[in-house]
Amino acid sequence: MGMVADMDEREGDAIPDGAVVVGIGNSDRDAETLTWAGNSAQRSGSPLHILHAHDLSAEMAAIDPVAGNAISLGPDGDLGNASLLAETLAGSRERWPDVPVTGSQPFVRPEQALIDASQNARLVVVGAARVSALQRLGLGRPSLAAAMHAKCPVVIVPQGSRANADGPVVVAIDGSAHSAAAAERAFWIAELRHAPLVALTTWNVEVVDGMVVTTPGTDAWNATEAKYRAIADKVVDPLRETHPDVDCTVEVLRNSAAKVLTERSVDAGLIVMGTRGRGGFTGMLLGSVSQQVLETASCPVMVVRAAPTS
Repeated sequence: MGMVADMDEREGDAIPDGAVVVGIGNSDRDAETLTWAGNSAQRSGSPLHILHAHDLSAEMAAIDPVAGNAISLGPDGDLGNASLLAETLAGSRERWPDVPVTGSQPFVRPEQALIDASQNARLVVVGAARVSALQRLGLGRPSLAAAMHAKCPVVIVPQGSRANADGPVVVAIDGSAHSAAAAERAFWIAELRHAPLVALTTWNVEVVDGMVVTTPGTDAWNATEAKYRAIADKVVDPLRETHPDVDCTVEVLRNSAAKVLTERSVDAGLIVMGTRGRGGFTGMLLGSVSQQVLETASCPVMVVRAAPTS
């Protein structure tokens, strides 16, 4: 009974409605992830909630009586690492004095804690490590599960990425409901940051009058570009009216969407995209382009899900 009571006390504060929720895990990525989340909360006037989930079931499953190992304890005999959360809260309140900062340490799997938090959060922010010589990102269970299942937008902060807001906001548009939701969010962010916005739409293989379009400047090429620009303009034009101060440029490029977005991430402040595009099957939670960009981007990437239709 004493342990259960202590666990309940250490679960911490409730997550405020509309908070920016950031997951930490006692890794070298925590600092840049927290910086991005704290700055985002400050710009948007949102509360900041720091989440340090502890998977007690995994700890208990790992107990080996023969080896003599046990559940990991903090320096004061606490389950998990309560001091990490306390120190992070104190540092964050000092760093962002105008931002309401709360925290919690639920005893569940990190991915489940993030998904639960997304129910009433404005944004969920998690980090991702670089795991190979090719510098691809390893999307662990928490980051991948959050991107797939969260009810609010999710930002993945790659290890070593810039945590400030420099660079344009780049949004991918392909005519899907998810990309339209991403564009709406991107305009709002660009307005908050006073940053330029680039709306990208891409095409790869098009056939006009039975011929594959390959030559720039031809009638077939120009007609193809006009078709894709119209797709982007249909989404962007109403948002330009509601966000007149945002400097938005529409670009139509022939290339794979994942390649273009990864290249743009080198200089962008943020990439914004839908969870899946027009080619995604119904029920697909994370499209192939979205996953490729999440694995290769150099800057933070926001994944936005369209609201379900009734």
